[in-house]
Amino acid sequence: MPQSPPSNRSILRGAIIGFGNAAVNAHLSGWSRHSSFRIDAVVEIQPERAALARELLPMARIHASMEDLLLDKDLDFIDICTPPCYHDQLVLTACRAGLHVFCEKPIGFSPQGLAQIYEAARESDRVVFIVNNWKYAPIWLKTAELIRENRIGAIRSISMNVLRCPGSGGGLSDWRRCLEQASGGILIDHGWHNLYLVLSLIGEDPLSISAQMQCAPGTDSFLEEVVDLELRFHNAEVRLHLTWRAECRGNFGIITGEKGAIHINDDHLIVDCHHSPPLRFDFNETLSARSQHPEWMDPVVHHFSREITDPEYRGSNLAEAMGCAKLIQLAYRSYREVSSPVRVGELSVVARPPQ
Repeated sequence: MPQSPPSNRSILRGAIIGFGNAAVNAHLSGWSRHSSFRIDAVVEIQPERAALARELLPMARIHASMEDLLLDKDLDFIDICTPPCYHDQLVLTACRAGLHVFCEKPIGFSPQGLAQIYEAARESDRVVFIVNNWKYAPIWLKTAELIRENRIGAIRSISMNVLRCPGSGGGLSDWRRCLEQASGGILIDHGWHNLYLVLSLIGEDPLSISAQMQCAPGTDSFLEEVVDLELRFHNAEVRLHLTWRAECRGNFGIITGEKGAIHINDDHLIVDCHHSPPLRFDFNETLSARSQHPEWMDPVVHHFSREITDPEYRGSNLAEAMGCAKLIQLAYRSYREVSSPVRVGELSVVARPPQ
């Protein structure tokens, strides 16, 4: 029987699992600025990272394994910052122990694994929440606002490009270059973010998805470095180009509607509406500036808190994450079937916009 955190706590107590770059450079700042949460424990097997955890969190208990952590009965949630290969089992273990889950993307990809996670969250009445932080970037918040205001009319097409140089975003131990730890290449790394972004803007399920991919030359393992995705909707189409082989970093694209277009150019937007002068909106930092974005964590933590406290809101983030996971699996299937389109069918994949 899962343990239940005390209902009268004003501060929820958590543990970070994996004290790598994401935990140190992004998650810690989010927790420190939110008065409803406190990090009381860390699980880290690397001695130098455990020492850093002691330095940055002198009051926290440091554990060498998840098993040791679960002996600590005074916790309410865990924050999973490990490589992806460990996510699904850690999520299941936490739910079954009665803990809420805050987890870096992605969650598991197999239909059976996703069903297990969904059932574990439902049966334990706990939140499983994935850090889909890109929609809280100022440039994307402004884009969503402009579309809600009907500045460009109904969306007819989206084309986005993500350019990264070879060797960028390798993780603390370069785990993103290891298929067994990363579970995939740039499709999981950047494709995940772009999928929930475009789905939240269009607001309906795609009819089909097709994919072309290129892997690292001279290797035996499938670790895609270049991906081209095409998603077809009832009245719109989306094209995503993702690469780890670019000469420079960049994020750019165009969203075209019935009345105009929004040009996304890394650190600024240009809204080009029919019969009116273009409007430009500038932002302090480019989307491609770095891998961790601590300034985007505040709204992420806020929505995690809302899912815990508001039963009617609970599950919206997990539904979004499961949709991304299913689309990525279908993209791999399309690639294996020689880039043929795969019908999405009745999958529930619509990503809810922030509320």
